Amino acid sequence: MNKKEMEKFKKILLEKRDDLMKVVKTKKEQDLTDVEIGDEIDSASANTEKEMLFEVTDNEKVMLDSIESALRRIEKGTFGACESCRQKISEARIKAIPWVRYCIECQSKAEKA
Repeated sequence: MNKKEMEKFKKILLEKRDDLMKVVKTKKEQDLTDVEIGDEIDSASANTEKEMLFEVTDNEKVMLDSIESALRRIEKGTFGACESCRQKISEARIKAIPWVRYCIECQSKAEKA
């Protein structure tokens, strides 16, 4: 993949990361407001709820980690290569999922394992 293409995907990944961070922040703020407004009968229970609100959901964490990993691969010059077999990942796959780590074949093998 040439430098121009990598820059294009870097921009897409940075925008996706920023959008996801905004969603996480908004969700946390909304959830925190809901807890503060509600009845706080049991302070231990309320504290536990607040702690849970500060945790990023598993899906959001996985997505953010995947995006950060893709950005590191761009910096290293390995973006677009499958992390398992080192073969080129199809352009259509990268366009659909810019943070993808594996080619279709290796992804299928990993899912079956």
